[in-house]
Amino acid sequence: MVMLKDITGCPSTTIADGLSRQIIAEMNNAVPSVLLDCSDLDISIDPKQFPLLQRPAKEALARAIAARGKRMVINSAYRTCAQQFLLRRRKELGSCGIAQAALPGNSLHESGLALDIPDVSGWKPFLEAQGWVHTGARLPGDPFHFEFRGRGIQIIGNVGVLGFQRLWNKNHLSDQIAEDGIYLQGRDTDKRLQISPAEGFGGVTPGTNRILRLSRPLMRGGDVRLVQTKLRQLSPPLLLDDNDVDGIYGSETEAAIRQFQTDQGILPIDGIVGPKTYEKLGIA
Repeated sequence: MVMLKDITGCPSTTIADGLSRQIIAEMNNAVPSVLLDCSDLDISIDPKQFPLLQRPAKEALARAIAARGKRMVINSAYRTCAQQFLLRRRKELGSCGIAQAALPGNSLHESGLALDIPDVSGWKPFLEAQGWVHTGARLPGDPFHFEFRGRGIQIIGNVGVLGFQRLWNKNHLSDQIAEDGIYLQGRDTDKRLQISPAEGFGGVTPGTNRILRLSRPLMRGGDVRLVQTKLRQLSPPLLLDDNDVDGIYGSETEAAIRQFQTDQGILPIDGIVGPKTYEKLGIA
């Protein structure tokens, strides 16, 4: 298990993919549908990057791509506070050539309002015609950066921080922090982010079990796999195939939990793995 503070060298921020997906899930619970998936546009982006933008930014991007009639290569779009932490730390250490990196919660990447693209000169007139602004020229070390300044947007970097705070509290019942969306260096949220695992919270510790539910993005981790293993081991099994024990809380797992709750007389029958369901599954 690798903590964020222990990540050395200059790997892509996608090294924190697992933790980032869990933060996004919590963020979507706090502000549903504020970020839209842009992978349906004519873009090329690393599969581990998050092609997420706010609706006005996505619609403006779609118009720019249609106007140029060419596929856009994107280096980076949405970024979580965990990923921003890694960039900020490198900037402070003077490593990896990072000259500009805001504190977590303060980058427009965290609001789904920024893109980094390699073909700046080619895309600049098309993007700027749709409300995107090339700020890279004013940011030494970040020449590829565009920000959307159109109408109908929200600054939501604090919601990502709130998502992390809620995620931490769900996984650390005896070490709670304020859920206020505020990130300050050296304070509680910063200290907990530093010691969070890049792959996300997945281990099951007695008394600190994460509440599992069907969400978008799907919840993943060792705790999900443990629940699935228990469902698979039942007689008769409620998950019928070993491939169903994949650590991903999808619709089949939710349906199996609903059936288990029905069989055990657990109310409500909601497909959510909470304290009572954990108990009946034999997970302390």
